[in-house]
Amino acid sequence: MGENLLHGFFHPKSIAIIGASKNPTRINHNLLANLVRLGYKGRIYPVHPEPGAILGIPTWKSVAELPEIVDLAVIGVSHAHTPKALKECARKGIKRVVLVAGGFSETGEEGRRVQEAMKGLLSEFGMRAVGPNALSPINSREGLAISFHPLERITPGGVSLIFQSGLYEPRLEWLIDEVGLRINKLMDLGNKMDLNEVEVLEYLSQDPDSKVIGIHLESAEGGWRRFFEALKRATEKVPVVVLKGGTTKAGAMAAASHTGVMAAGDQRLFSCAMNQAGAILAQTIEEFFLLCKALETLSEKEMRGPRVAFATLPGGEGVIVTDLCEIVGLRPASPVKSSVEKLRPVFPDWEVGGNPFDLGVCVQFHPPMKVYELYLDAMLQDPQVDGLAIMLPRWVSRLSEEFLKPFQIATTSPKPVIVWVPGMHGGECAPLRWLEERGIPVFPSAHEGIRALAALYRHHKRKSKEGS
Repeated sequence: MGENLLHGFFHPKSIAIIGASKNPTRINHNLLANLVRLGYKGRIYPVHPEPGAILGIPTWKSVAELPEIVDLAVIGVSHAHTPKALKECARKGIKRVVLVAGGFSETGEEGRRVQEAMKGLLSEFGMRAVGPNALSPINSREGLAISFHPLERITPGGVSLIFQSGLYEPRLEWLIDEVGLRINKLMDLGNKMDLNEVEVLEYLSQDPDSKVIGIHLESAEGGWRRFFEALKRATEKVPVVVLKGGTTKAGAMAAASHTGVMAAGDQRLFSCAMNQAGAILAQTIEEFFLLCKALETLSEKEMRGPRVAFATLPGGEGVIVTDLCEIVGLRPASPVKSSVEKLRPVFPDWEVGGNPFDLGVCVQFHPPMKVYELYLDAMLQDPQVDGLAIMLPRWVSRLSEEFLKPFQIATTSPKPVIVWVPGMHGGECAPLRWLEERGIPVFPSAHEGIRALAALYRHHKRKSKEGS
């Protein structure tokens, strides 16, 4: 990993922030402030025309005056000044740069001309660049985050992300604090003038800290065939979730207008290719992030078959979840008779089915903790159940973690267990965080949870096929 050209982007020992702002109300201020807040341990050099300090760190008037050749230069000046700053980095001997500003190939002929000139400069001086029109990189374990968004913390985890645009950027606080996404590394490639998605995918698939890889792309500047081959190799190791933008003619034109690349191709053909490569195709931005989070949380579990046991509070939701299972390629489990008998002590005065299991009617007559405890014990031991999907009420947020102790049994089972709480994410309250810390992902609806189990099952099937 240390020999890979991308290692220096994710593990720089020194960073220059060119265009760092002293004004905390300016977004460029956060390019530096986030490194300070997150505890980045490397050497930081703010480059600013006025003498003084920013956040207690002395500023440097120009790149030429820097006391060393930094591992990474983040060029955060406007697009009009970016080419000049890049030349200064080249003359200094800096080999890795991030070009933050937009205003190049996506703007028309003149922008493309300037971008091509910058690309020629990279080749002349043996440099590599991310962008332009990009915010990168993030490495949570080293407190490294190049972002306009003010970040107070990032919980290190196993989700590594590749983006063609900054669609994640306005969602970062939501993803970290409410969804509970545990980020490992993130690279936003922007216009992909130089570094592309294939190079980053090949790097992350070798990274031992990457448990799940999520990719958002509009085009494959590294070539579709090479991307497909890299994707196949990656999915043999970890689940890979793909979100494709520009799947319609109008969407393709919109992609060209903001990153300067044309997202062409037939969506049906693309879906077939992703399926053949073993990738999991997300349909929406929210689903993309939730699938990544769930597959990381469930990374130690195996969905060995398609049979799902599910328990709902409204009986009607059990019907909906049954439909969902069929739609995504799973099927309702048929619990053995002994499992149903284990549940009998919490039945009402009449018979209820074993799957879907009607929690709502049972908790009317018996303590909820007892109902959940018996249900989990019965289904986790049932040989005809491969995974569990369980609904919790919203008022769980007002209870202590003691209420969820029955779920402790799921932590030692190889079977995956997901829960959903209407409209709530795993990071929103202590009880739900307690579940996620124990490998039980929380979803705001049954749809996302069932999709996650289907994705886990598909990944297990692929790994089993590769190993046979």
